[in-house]
Order: sequence, then C-alpha cells, then structure tokens
Amino acid sequence: MTARMKRLALGIILAVLTVGGVRTIYPNDSQDIKVRRLALNPDNPAQGQVGALEFIAAWELRSRNEDFGGISALVSVGNNHFVGIGDKATVIGFTLTKHGRIDDSFIAPLPNLHGPNVSYKDRDSEALAYDRDSGQYWVSFEGKHAIRRYSVSFAQQTGTIRPAILQNLPRNKGAESMVRLHDGRFIIIAESLDDEIHSAWLFSGDPIESATTTTPFKFHPPAGYRVTDAVQLPDGRIVLLNRAIGFLRGFSAKVSLLSFESIQGIGRDSMLSADVIASLAPPLLVDNMEGIAVTSDGDKLFLWLISDNNFTLLQRTILMQFRLPHQPDSKKPEAYTAPGL
Repeated sequence: MTARMKRLALGIILAVLTVGGVRTIYPNDSQDIKVRRLALNPDNPAQGQVGALEFIAAWELRSRNEDFGGISALVSVGNNHFVGIGDKATVIGFTLTKHGRIDDSFIAPLPNLHGPNVSYKDRDSEALAYDRDSGQYWVSFEGKHAIRRYSVSFAQQTGTIRPAILQNLPRNKGAESMVRLHDGRFIIIAESLDDEIHSAWLFSGDPIESATTTTPFKFHPPAGYRVTDAVQLPDGRIVLLNRAIGFLRGFSAKVSLLSFESIQGIGRDSMLSADVIASLAPPLLVDNMEGIAVTSDGDKLFLWLISDNNFTLLQRTILMQFRLPHQPDSKKPEAYTAPGL
C-alpha cells in the first residue's frame, strides 16, 4: 500500500470513529491519571512556534479507569487545576504540577444521570462553563438537547432546561461550545453547519433561569472546520478552537481569536467570524481537539488544548500548553455596559 493510500485509509478510519464513537472498555475505577511528555514536531524537535502561539509543552494523559477519555470540554478552576467533561457524563479533574506530573486527579459520574431510567442519550455531555465566583458549572448535552447546572464540586444538579432553540438541531450536532462571559451572559455555538455557518445564541444571563432571553446570531468558522470549544480571556476577547477531519491528513485544528467589540455588537442575526492565529496539522502534534482553557501568570496568558480520544485505541488524550501574546483591546471589559443585565 502506498503512503498516500495509507493516509487515506487512516483518515477514513478516524472520521468513522469520531462519528460512531466506537468504545474500548477496560473495567476499572482507578482515580489515577498518568502523563507522558510529547514533542510538538517529531520531525523538528526544536520547533517552538505555531502561528502566534509559543509552544510550551504537551502530554499524553492515560488512566486505567473505564470512564476516562472522550474529553469534550475543559475549564481552569485555578492553580493549574483543570476540570473536563467526558462525553458519557463524566467529570475528569486533575492538577498539573510545575514538574509535569498529575496530582489530585478524580474521575466521577455527573449526579442523577446514571440509573435504570437513564440512557446514553441523556448522558451525551459536550460543553462546559464555569463561574469561579460561585463555583457553579453548566454542562450542555446533545443526545437529548439540554443544559444542566451543578453546584460547587458537582455535588448536586441544581437546574435543567431543554431550550426550544436547540431541539431542532441534529442529535449529535448540538450545543458544542458554551462560554460564560465575565458579565454573566452566555454564548452557545451549535456544532451543526448550514452552508458552512454555525447557529449560535447569546443568553442575557444564566440559561437555566426563566427570565433569561436569547439573541440568535451566526458564526462563520474557518473553511472546512467546526467550532468545538471556546474560552473568554481576561481582557474580554474570546479564543475559539476549531477542528477538521480530512481523509488524507486526518485531524487538524485552528485556534482563532474574536475581539471583545464583536461580542458587544452582537444583535439578532449578526454574522461573526474570528481571526485564525495558529494551525495544527501533521506533522505537528494534533488529534481530535475539542477542549480549550486559559490560565494566567502575571501578564502571561496560557492556552490549554485537550483532545477527545473517542475511547479508541487509535486516538489519544493529548493536553497541550501554549503561550498567547498579550495584546489587550483598547477598552477593558468593565468599560462596557452589558446588555440585558
């Protein structure tokens, strides 16, 4: 088989596995997560720049726990402690130490989503938002489209809503990205595309609360890509993670940046797009990139990307750290008036 045919076969396999979610199960409830350091570019170990991003480090994460993997979203909860959501209603948390080791790891089911009257369609968790002040979390689900809110440490579910605006989306192409903005509003972007355009909504506040209103708008991702996650930076800009699956090249990803002025200008049926600042494609390290988080150290900003391994042996859970140049907007977020609040 020629090299071209091998790449074609690999691309087809990856696409099928991503859509079908073929799972490899290892019965185990271990709470340990192990890491292995990875190179950004095996063909050029000295490479340290990807577009506007400075590569810091990358690791493969592994666990014997049968529920580990499928990480579809990631948030930072402080001090290099991260929480991710696996796509079978699993919370995966860990701290990455300065020595590149994992501490304080846990792998646990979300409350109230496992039992005789609950199916996998109820547990198909996809996006995650976090409020550091209250400690609350919000999780979106796309098997049976829903948003659920959880108390501190996911101790209990405190609210559920099945927004009418999501119910006409395809079962596996629902609320893929969810961002809680600093002012309390939410942005949700659907995975499905209509003529290469995502449907998206701006929520005036907590989606669970009945008084919250929604403003529909459109988002134009990079050609051939879909938005898989997003995070707001301290200066108000939003960084989006975009993923593509090619028959010849397998997975690739693009990181794009949306200005805070664009967010403030969202109106009904607005069309937004973001500037691509970095691209990941072979031979660079890349997989099914689905989660993005941000941390800061003084005036340094770091982006963290994580991949969804679809519970298959052919894919990996990869965590990548990049430094983002600090380029604040002309006005701080607090200088704007938040509509609807």
